[in-house]
Amino acid sequence: MNATAKKSCSNCGASINASAQFCHACGAKQGAESKPLSPGLIGLVALAVVVVVAVIAYGVGRSSNPAGAAAPFAAGGTGALPDLSNMSPREQADRLFNRVMTAHEAGDVAQMNQFAPMALSAYGNLGPLDPDAHYHVGLVQAITGNSAGALARADSMDAQVPHHLLAAMLRSSVAQMTGDTAAGLAASRDFLEHYDEQIVTGRQEYIDHQRGIEMFKSDAESRVGGAAK
Repeated sequence: MNATAKKSCSNCGASINASAQFCHACGAKQGAESKPLSPGLIGLVALAVVVVVAVIAYGVGRSSNPAGAAAPFAAGGTGALPDLSNMSPREQADRLFNRVMTAHEAGDVAQMNQFAPMALSAYGNLGPLDPDAHYHVGLVQAITGNSAGALARADSMDAQVPHHLLAAMLRSSVAQMTGDTAAGLAASRDFLEHYDEQIVTGRQEYIDHQRGIEMFKSDAESRVGGAAK
């Protein structure tokens, strides 16, 4: 099979290179089923607390956070699929993302594994993604054990907007989960180096995730400062 041959993604059906290990559209690993996150990994995943808690505190982006939107996804919910019938495709994807992250925050592995494939599929059906959507997909991939897919999302964000702040945050989250201290420190330094020039652009995703960005900035300053001592 030659290098230009194509195949369909096993998760979202997008056309991808036959040799691709991950789908460029939804990030799903090809050639093998993704394994659900085991309860034993929850402690490891908790190392990404700065990024994850920031997302939970905010909810999701403005496109999917009408008044009271977070209420149906409170911890301890029934696990039933939220009513998506009156939402746009992007709103549907973002609401499913919120359900996954809320389940993660509550330590509900079963519900997280139930909704993660739905969220990834919903984003995969949107077509080309903006950096905010890539960030959401990357976080879902990160907390369900697909570190390579999450890093690919960070690369996609940087390809659209070099030194995107959310890309650095995503890389730091993956580094913490995999125990890669050097990569985590590099991501923090990249974030701080480009923070001023990026934040003044007023990008919508920076406004939407302002609380998380500022939390990460404080954490990054502590880590980089500590490493310099």
